[in-house]
Amino acid sequence: SQQTPIAVLGVTARIDVLDLLEKRVKSRFSHRQIYVHNMASVEEFVQIAREALCIDSSTVSEAFAQQFNKRIEDILTSSTVSQHIEDIFEFGKDVRMLLRAFTLAVSQISIDNPLLNASTVESQFALTNTSAKMKILSSISLLELCLIIAMRSLTQLDISKYNFEMVYDEYKTFMSRHMMAVSAGGAMKIYKKPVALKAFETLVELEIARPALVSVGEGSSVYGRNDLLAGTAAGIRAPKEYRMVQLMLEPMQVVELVSGRVDIPAVIRRWAQQ
Repeated sequence: SQQTPIAVLGVTARIDVLDLLEKRVKSRFSHRQIYVHNMASVEEFVQIAREALCIDSSTVSEAFAQQFNKRIEDILTSSTVSQHIEDIFEFGKDVRMLLRAFTLAVSQISIDNPLLNASTVESQFALTNTSAKMKILSSISLLELCLIIAMRSLTQLDISKYNFEMVYDEYKTFMSRHMMAVSAGGAMKIYKKPVALKAFETLVELEIARPALVSVGEGSSVYGRNDLLAGTAAGIRAPKEYRMVQLMLEPMQVVELVSGRVDIPAVIRRWAQQ
């Protein structure tokens, strides 16, 4: 009110934040927005970690500060840590996730061990990057993995929503093109559509692929159910082979999934890394 003026500043990473405000709050909003660009390069991302971890000689001796900062620089420039930092940068550029990965190593600094331990940092990064979803995916069948790569390929073609028919066509096209190279190893074949559909339904049940937002009327939209066998949401009458889904994995997660398995034929491995 005019008697008790108050200013509220909000910080968010969501683009649709104004649509989430309650109606009375939204009516009083001044609509003054300041957009701040995120880091443009991974070097800026690494610099944030460097500034957070390095110390100056104002509280410790200059010799110790140099020794401590040199250890930090060695850790940040190591190939393993650099790859983990780049993965976090590509995943979402989340500074909190980056700094959280160093928390365990920093907490173990003591008088007896005054320097940061590189192996602890690497193990913490590995623990941060390991999700329950990736553990589940480590045991999926080769056909299910091929369907995931096919969905990733469609996403790279700027196709954000796809159905089983599109995914199977992408899988069959690739396999037909490389069948000579694959058949030499004698370990793969083109699976028939009913078998591939069952594998596709398994991925939907695991929520690796989730139903895409589908418009069912003017000003309204719904999500289909995760189980393609359990019927459809109101207004969606398409057969299960034609219901649109989206892959819930990042491209780098697909590459990580393939690289973590030794039973993948070389042709499929190259397909995943394209």
